[in-house]
Amino acid sequence: MIYLKTSIGIELRDADMLISALQSNYSGQAFTRFKRFSDFRQRNKLDLRQEINLFFKSNRLSKENIVLGIPRKDFVLRHLDLPAEVEANLKQVIQYQVQSLEPVEEDRFYYDYALINNKEPGPPKRLAVLLAMIRKTVLDEHLEYLRDLGIKPAIVTANSMALTNIFLQNRKSFQDKTFMLADLGASSLEIMAVHRGVLAYSREVPKDSIRSWGDLILLEIDEASSKIRLGPDGLIEKIILSGESSEPAHEQLTAIIPECDLVKNYLGCDTPEENKPHLQEAAPSLGLAYTGMARRPLLKINLLPPELRLHQTRWAYVPAALLGLAIIALLIALSFHQMAQQRILIRTLDREIANLQGPVEKVHALRNETETLEKRIASLEKILEKRDMNLEVLQEITTILPMDTYLTTYNNQDGKITISGQSNSALDLVAKLEKSSLLKEVTPRGSIYKAPQTGKDQFTFEMKLER
Repeated sequence: MIYLKTSIGIELRDADMLISALQSNYSGQAFTRFKRFSDFRQRNKLDLRQEINLFFKSNRLSKENIVLGIPRKDFVLRHLDLPAEVEANLKQVIQYQVQSLEPVEEDRFYYDYALINNKEPGPPKRLAVLLAMIRKTVLDEHLEYLRDLGIKPAIVTANSMALTNIFLQNRKSFQDKTFMLADLGASSLEIMAVHRGVLAYSREVPKDSIRSWGDLILLEIDEASSKIRLGPDGLIEKIILSGESSEPAHEQLTAIIPECDLVKNYLGCDTPEENKPHLQEAAPSLGLAYTGMARRPLLKINLLPPELRLHQTRWAYVPAALLGLAIIALLIALSFHQMAQQRILIRTLDREIANLQGPVEKVHALRNETETLEKRIASLEKILEKRDMNLEVLQEITTILPMDTYLTTYNNQDGKITISGQSNSALDLVAKLEKSSLLKEVTPRGSIYKAPQTGKDQFTFEMKLER
């Protein structure tokens, strides 16, 4: 399979690092590769770097479009409600908001924001802004560690936003509904409330040994519902579970809440058989890869410092465009070439058929003559079979039998001949009769005995007429 675009999602999940590859061509997207590196920070960096490079090289994956996912505990998420008049100076207003949240000069944030679509008709009266922030010290540590492993992300975003992006991809029917996404890790739970097509709430809590997954999820869903002001009559369309612990929790929850489903049913990408068991745990990293591939993801947040981002000019797309045009031209030329070849082949076959027409007609004439002769031969054989052979048989037997032998009875019933008579040595007659060209299968019937009047052997033989 030839893929035209590749996006890699790398999720930092507790002590593990998950890598998913999403590749696309004209037929759609495919989840092609997955790898989980457990306890990656405890391993030797050189060994880990070699293993990661081998994963990319053996699977022919590019490192140019990598999206890094940050866990919920490492970033701050704020929903801002601003007057529409500030839209012209929104960037400066957001900067003031971030500075107000920075406690000291040394404790700075990297941040990015996204305008949330206004669904009301007419000009917006208020601006809804989703602001994401991460402390510089935290992100710098992640980026430095990944650089040591040979990884340079093009985008840094939140795992929860990436999961929201892939869940809501091209699903307009979800825009006016409320969903609860629950990402279940090995020892933590993150609840994301997706309300009217927007990530309205997100919180991560640890999982203790006292509460079951079902109890913890229901408790956090109640908290999320109150935070997004979902009233008593508010309807949660579905609870969607992801993560490595999601399938056991799904069995618990469906017994209580039938409107519970697994996120693998909403990812919308082709998945080979070897990757299907990893769909649940790989969902956030697949969301990251989707965020890097989609032209307009719902939440386009990039926390990577501006100086580290890749800025492509329009000229950067020229080689790809020329390659696309060359491929189209080759395909057109190939189609015309195939059509020309087919026409030449058709003309050649027509000439060969015309040349063979005379010999074929002669063969048909010979076949008809052969069939006529075969019918005549069959008719003659039937006539010969019906011819009376008694005179020939009697003449043959008379010639074969010795002078001391005479017959008392002769019977021919449809080629089965029976003779009786007397002879000085009846047993010698069997071999003599077998040598006849007209007789076969000569066998005595009954026993041979001495006739008291003549002293000769009394015999009865059966045989068949050789036709």
